[in-house]
This record gives sequence, C-alpha cells and structure tokens, in this order.
Amino acid sequence: MGWYDLVIFSDKTMHILTIHRSRIISGVVGYLFALLLAGCQAAQPVQPTQPAISLEDLSPIKQSYVERGLIELVPDDLPAPILPPDPIQADLGAEPYYQICLACHGNWGQGLTDEWRETGFGEDMNCWQSRCHASNHPPQGFEFPKEVPPLLGKTALNRIANAQQLYQVISETMPWWAPGSLSQEEAINITAYILRARGELPEGIVLTEANLAAFSLHVQPPELVDENPGGIVLIFGLTLAMFGFLWTKAQPETEENP
Repeated sequence: MGWYDLVIFSDKTMHILTIHRSRIISGVVGYLFALLLAGCQAAQPVQPTQPAISLEDLSPIKQSYVERGLIELVPDDLPAPILPPDPIQADLGAEPYYQICLACHGNWGQGLTDEWRETGFGEDMNCWQSRCHASNHPPQGFEFPKEVPPLLGKTALNRIANAQQLYQVISETMPWWAPGSLSQEEAINITAYILRARGELPEGIVLTEANLAAFSLHVQPPELVDENPGGIVLIFGLTLAMFGFLWTKAQPETEENP
C-alpha cells in the first residue's frame, strides 16, 4: 500500500467516523430533547375537575371543604349528571356515583357528615332511627351506616395506596347494602371518576385491570407542584451546550498548509 493509498484510506476512515459521530450526536440530542419534553410534561399538574365556585358564595362548612382539598361533585339541588357528547371513562363514572355512591359519600365526596345528611336527606336525615333502616329493619330494608369516610381531601383514603386497591374495595364491598353487585365496568368507571376528582388521574388515561396498580393515590397536590420554569430552562440550556460541544468534536481536524 503506497502513500496515495494510505491517504485515500485515511480519508474514507475519517468520512466513516464523521458519519458515525453525526449519528451519535443525533441520538444524544434526541435523547436530551426527550428529557426536555418530559420535564415540560412533568411540570404540568393534574388538575381535578372543579366547577367555578366563589368562596364568598359558600357556607363556612363548604369553605372548609375547599381548604381540605374537596371539590363539589354535585350541586346542592342534586341534578342528575349530564354527560358530554363524547364522554370519557371518568365522565361515565359520574352516573353510577350519583345513583349509588352519592347517598353515603356526599356531593363533595365528604362522607356522611351532618351537613350532607341535612342537604341530601332533609327530614329523613336520621333515617337509621326509623325501622326501615335501623338494626330491626324488615327483610326488604337494610341498616344505614352512621359513619362513612370521605373520598376527597388531603387525608381521605389513607389506607388505600393505588387505583388497584380502590377498585377492589369498590367492586368487592360496595355498595353498602349490596356488596359485589356492581359490574366491572361500573366499578372501574367509578374508580376513574374518584381519581379525577382527587386530581390523581393523568389526562388521557383509560384505566384497565392491567394498569390500575400503576396509579398511586396521595400524589403531590397540584397547589404544591413547583411551577417555576427555571428547571425547564436549565434542561434546555444544557441540551444546547451538549449539542454545541458534540458538534465541535464532530468536525474533522484540518491542517494548515505551510
């Protein structure tokens, strides 16, 4: 192999190395850009669906609900839910919640509080004192519980770690008067409805039995999420710096003519 052949071989080798470097740079930059996008997405908190309500229009008890992280699921006049034209899974959970869960868990997800019993039941607010819902109820009746835990709020459902456990509780032990009577679809739709109201269901997610365990309860509430864009700017700056460094390294070295 002569001197000319060595030069040609060297040029081909440098060309191949340059191509490989370019591909590596493209891959690294693509990866860094993906991290940037992930950072942008992670910065967006999952917001619960909250109707527009002024705190000044609320009673003191309901102002305390808002402070505890509850939202109004059903107005006090208890209208039946109206589904949007293209309802998603959580929307579909509104109907069985209204028909089955509302009586015990309340229109704010507050549980069986005195305020909710008065709002939802009126003159029947102490219905367990009557024979139809007392311990001596007739065969066609049932004993109504005196205490029901809340579903919403910062301290609610503390014993439930994820959507899988919540779904199991709903499907196996609910409703109170007929445990296990819900269909699989009803139970999972109610699960989605509750998670969305809690701000713990990412947008666009459809719950299935296969992915339920992946969604945790008690995630960081939206108001505590750091919305400072400094982290995103830092990632973007590092991406540009890394791109510039790798681009410089990829350029073939040239020798000056004597």
